[in-house]
Amino acid sequence: MAAQDTPVMQQHAAAKRGHPDCIVFFRLGDFYEMFGEDAVLAAPLLDLTLTSRNRGKPDEIPMAGVPHHAAHSYIARLLEKGHRVALCEQMADPKTVRGIVPREVVRVLTPGTWSESPELEHAENNFLAAIDLSAEGEVGVAVLDISTAELRAIEVADLAMAFAELGRLNAREVLVAGDSAAAVAADLKRAFPRAAVRVDEGARVPELAAGLEGASLFSAAVAGAVERVLGYARRCLPQKKLELYRVALLNPTAYLELGAAAQAHLELVRSNSSAEGTTLLEVLDQTETAFGSRLLRSRLLGPLLDPSEIRARLLEVRTLFERDPLRAGLRAELARVPDLERLCVRVVYGEATPRDLGAIRRGLSAAAAIHALLALAPPTLGPLRVPPTGLDVLPELHALLEAALVERPPVLSKEGSIFREGYDAELDRLAVARLEGSSDIAAVEATLREETGISNLRVKYTRVFGWYIEVTRSQAGRAPSDWSRKQTVASGERFTTPRLDELAASMLESEERFRERELELFGTVVASAASAARRIHALGHMLAALDVSASLAEVARQFDYVEPIIEDVPSLVLHEARHPVVERMNRLERFVPNDVDLGAQSSKLWLITGPNMAGKSTFLRQTALAVVMAQMGSFVAAKSARIGIVDKVLSRLGANDNLALGESTFMVEMREMAHILRTATQSSLVIVDEIGRGTSTFDGMAIAWSVLEYLSNEVRCRCLFATHYQELTAEAARSSAVENHSVAAIEAEGKITFLHRVQPGAAARSYGVSVAELAGLPARVVGGARSRLAELESSAGGRTGAASGVAESPAASTARGLNEAELELLSELGAAHLDSWNGLKALEFLHALQEASGRGAAARAKRS
Repeated sequence: MAAQDTPVMQQHAAAKRGHPDCIVFFRLGDFYEMFGEDAVLAAPLLDLTLTSRNRGKPDEIPMAGVPHHAAHSYIARLLEKGHRVALCEQMADPKTVRGIVPREVVRVLTPGTWSESPELEHAENNFLAAIDLSAEGEVGVAVLDISTAELRAIEVADLAMAFAELGRLNAREVLVAGDSAAAVAADLKRAFPRAAVRVDEGARVPELAAGLEGASLFSAAVAGAVERVLGYARRCLPQKKLELYRVALLNPTAYLELGAAAQAHLELVRSNSSAEGTTLLEVLDQTETAFGSRLLRSRLLGPLLDPSEIRARLLEVRTLFERDPLRAGLRAELARVPDLERLCVRVVYGEATPRDLGAIRRGLSAAAAIHALLALAPPTLGPLRVPPTGLDVLPELHALLEAALVERPPVLSKEGSIFREGYDAELDRLAVARLEGSSDIAAVEATLREETGISNLRVKYTRVFGWYIEVTRSQAGRAPSDWSRKQTVASGERFTTPRLDELAASMLESEERFRERELELFGTVVASAASAARRIHALGHMLAALDVSASLAEVARQFDYVEPIIEDVPSLVLHEARHPVVERMNRLERFVPNDVDLGAQSSKLWLITGPNMAGKSTFLRQTALAVVMAQMGSFVAAKSARIGIVDKVLSRLGANDNLALGESTFMVEMREMAHILRTATQSSLVIVDEIGRGTSTFDGMAIAWSVLEYLSNEVRCRCLFATHYQELTAEAARSSAVENHSVAAIEAEGKITFLHRVQPGAAARSYGVSVAELAGLPARVVGGARSRLAELESSAGGRTGAASGVAESPAASTARGLNEAELELLSELGAAHLDSWNGLKALEFLHALQEASGRGAAARAKRS
């Protein structure tokens, strides 16, 4: 019979036919084996040795395996690479089965349906997402976290907003379907390289969606996305009922819009570098629980628009900010609470271990202590929004777990020793029988030594041979004739006797009965916990909110943050504001705070000039971060803050390209700017840094000038607009909606000192050469640049721009004698990121400047 035709391999073939797009983990004893193409694919990914079944024969099959007890870590590595795994389990104990052990696929594991807590990021949800595009042009998005039994759905205006929502939620797996599914999937793969993107042809499950609370409010697109995500999850859990403890139909108009560009530019939850501690989330996250950390992340990426709800959150933070002992006590107890949201789901799915139950017991104990703390607090603590009856701390379940479980429950139920003595009389009786059997074995060993005179005789046990008598080879001849030889080993001989066999059988029976009773009791306790799972989940969510408020209060107390005043007018007034991340990264240096006033009674748009490295970008970012923090319900890094609700934070910062789409830095810049101009409203905050620098000087200046006019005259939003084009300062002189501001710097004896202070008025110059010197360009290069710059300024009749009060247009500058090449090179020097230049780049620049200046001088001489 060929290897492929054996009953076991027929079982494997059936499992693979049913799940052709999965790597099948096929249970054989203590191992999960992979065969054929699965083994060839997985072995190098998991650093496994590729072996074979029927090696050297015509029907040889590639084979690789992993230990059953360590399978989770291997599965996690495959899921991280976007693969799917089908678990084909033994459906009966091989000891109790005659012939072939039945096997079935009991679970399909995918990046978005993985629920094993130790392998998940504790601070993030593990979302499976689906996008549905209705025939009417609606776009629905649904996300499901199986590990927390949480479903969210939202209808958005277009695919761009759907992509922004998926980025905000950091979906691990995304399903798309329909006529345009392939094109959308391709765009998703480019936008989210870490996510597994699939065109899903599986059936939707309308009955699942219809049974959800609030399902009647779903639009066709939202219902389609919900049905798809639930149907996919159901196929991955063929033998379990899908649990949902929290279902939310989100309203996109309830949240501050943070597009993908703003999330990246502001480094809210992900750093643009490899350095630790460079995201706002890392600064704000002093939560004590995993579910608190997840909620904080969710609030940070979804700030609110409702002033009353924002004020309610701020009041919670203030309550704990003002009461240090209460906050400290609350945080100490929260530190004892495990991830109740995920643990209760594991209980319901039958995946809980004795240690999981012990963790739930510890969490309920801490919750009871928190309940007592809040009960003793003054009545003014009502703002914490705890129910009038206090927390539901499940006292009956806590009492059961306390009475049942030992102090330190084992990791796995098969290890035994789960229950306290006295919890169950039958279990105690069987435990005594086990101990008596052990005593009897010890007595037999002593008796045999005395009867035979063999002092080194031992009575031992192995799982394969059971109990036996072992004597050394030199003493084997003294063994009585009525002993039965069991095995010969290198160290000696092994025997048994009728009395030992009788004791062994009795002990085995006691052990099996003890084990059966313990597993029976464990199942009963798990069932009790499962019946309370929804209440455990609700308790976890309540504790998460307390944890977030306590964390934000702790951060505000440590770092001197202030409660913002949420206003009903379109204001943005910050006094001595700081960048919360930069000031933490530079702890040894004093951070220079700055004011900003973009309000109903003042100009809404600041045009900011000044040299590179002076702090313009930091100033823009810290202003936007203050808005995000305030509207998520956090204190802000300032001495005082008054903020009118911002509906969108839109940003165009940094120099980025998109090689995957074949887009240059300039194209990315223009795309982001186009999105801002299309979507910004009077209630938005727009921050723009150096628009137009990716093309020629005149083109870039013209674009920047026109964008500035459009934002100030048409959109009329709150805006910080940083630029190196001194000519733009003329716009501020002509418009009451624009004010010139600059970042102060002092130059003395050719040395520049950045003051990092934003002040009224335009910058006198860009200090590009001084920045070049500070960056380390060779002295000869810097000296040459200064000489050439002096010649250019002299031939142009002095520096243009803010130094003379009003900036000149490009045409006026040309009329004064500078040719376009000279102007472009001079502008390039002022706007250059000199820290990225090497000596060769600097010399090439000076050579080009010299040539342009020579041509300009010759032209001017000819004209004269």
